[in-house]
Amino acid sequence: MTDWIRDWVLGLTAAALVCAAALELTPKGPVKGVTKAVCGIVLALAMLRPLLRLDSADWALHMAEYRAAAEALTGEGLALPERLDRSGIERELEAYILVKAEALGAPLRGAQVTLRWNTAGVWTPVAVRLEGPEHPALADWIEAELGLPRSAQTWRDDEGLEAG
Repeated sequence: MTDWIRDWVLGLTAAALVCAAALELTPKGPVKGVTKAVCGIVLALAMLRPLLRLDSADWALHMAEYRAAAEALTGEGLALPERLDRSGIERELEAYILVKAEALGAPLRGAQVTLRWNTAGVWTPVAVRLEGPEHPALADWIEAELGLPRSAQTWRDDEGLEAG
C-alpha cells in the first residue's frame, strides 16, 4: 500500500525539480510566463496521477488499508505513553514515600502505589500498600500529602499480617 504513496511522492518531487530547473534556465520575458504555466500543469498532473491511475475499487481498498494502519498506529501511540506515565508516576510516589518514611524513622521496606485515571485527565493515587509495621506519623503524612485516607492504606508487617 505504501509503495504507491512512495512512487507518487518521488514522481511529484522529480516533477518539481524539473520545473525548478526549467524556470531557472528560462530567461525573463514572455517565455518565462509560458514556462511557469507549463510547470503548473505538469505539477498538477503529477499531484493527480494516483487519482487518474486508480479505479474506484482500488482507491477504496487503498483508503481502507490506510485507515486501518493509521488507527492501529494511533492506538499504539496513545496507549504507550499512558502506560509509561503511569508506571513512572507510581515509581516516583513509591520513592517519595520511602524517603519520607526514612525521615520519620518508620521501618518501611517497600511501598506500592495504585493509580487510577480520573475525570480531570490525570493519574491520581487511590491506594497504597506498605511493607512494614503501621507507623501513625507516616500514615498521617500519606493522608495529608497524597490524599489517601487510612482506609486506602494497607500495612503489612514482618509477620505477613495486614493492617488497615
